[in-house]
Amino acid sequence: MIDTNQDTASQTAAICENIALFGAAPERGELDSREVWDEDDATDALGEAIRIMVGGITVDGTQLADEREALLWSIVNCLHAQVGRLDRAVDRIAPEMKDLETAQDGTEVKAWELQLLTDRARNLGDRRDAFETLRDTAADAYRAETGDTWRPRHGSHTSKAGKLTSAAIDARDYRRARKEREIASHLPEGTLVAVTGGKEVADPAAVWSVLDRAHGKHGDMVLVHGGAPGIEMVAAKWAEARSVDQVIVRPDWKAHGKAAPFRRNDALLDLLPRGVIAFPGSGVTGNLVDKARQMGIAVMQINAA
Repeated sequence: MIDTNQDTASQTAAICENIALFGAAPERGELDSREVWDEDDATDALGEAIRIMVGGITVDGTQLADEREALLWSIVNCLHAQVGRLDRAVDRIAPEMKDLETAQDGTEVKAWELQLLTDRARNLGDRRDAFETLRDTAADAYRAETGDTWRPRHGSHTSKAGKLTSAAIDARDYRRARKEREIASHLPEGTLVAVTGGKEVADPAAVWSVLDRAHGKHGDMVLVHGGAPGIEMVAAKWAEARSVDQVIVRPDWKAHGKAAPFRRNDALLDLLPRGVIAFPGSGVTGNLVDKARQMGIAVMQINAA
């Protein structure tokens, strides 16, 4: 309820004062002139929420401390899901904007409809970027608390806001982007170098050393891997630390069952990497190496890691 007490000069002034204090959403058919967000306040609030989660809820020495990593992952994932929802909302508006642009007949009504829709799309995009910044901030906190890089369980992890040290692109998104020529927003440019290996890692520093040498040879290197535990996760952490983009080719267990790792190898090699760095691993690793050599792709075999 609007407070119109005696200290207020007029009813109009009271309305303006309450709008300034509490905000006001635009009516239907009006442009939205509100600020998208207060970045400093929002990021500070998120940081405080994470500090409470770590220091006040999942306190070390209690059983809830065992749930800390899962809870922090969920916070980041919640923000990531919001980014995706807003992306889809903009995608739904795009065809209507295109139709309106085509239908422009010089009348004020058509022009106003297009302006409203353009304003809506721009605002949704700005909200999306705000949530992406919050997601990346939460992902940094996740890495600081757990020592691991946050990744979604499905799909890609990119950052238009430029807050990530490296992008992780799902292979399906990579192929789709290459096909559609949307390089600027989806496709990391550079030399693809694949890495494969087993779950056991005796010396992570040795893996980093090998990758550093490859990066020295290919300054525009893009790391390709399957996102599996062990060698590939060590490689993913190396890429994050070195600001090297990643393309992740995960096995599709639901579609391919036990054959999923081998079908994943085929999908990885379909990207035509410049070379494969192969650390010791299982038969799946050997299968990838054999297929790469059959395709004429250079293989660097590492005997220990």
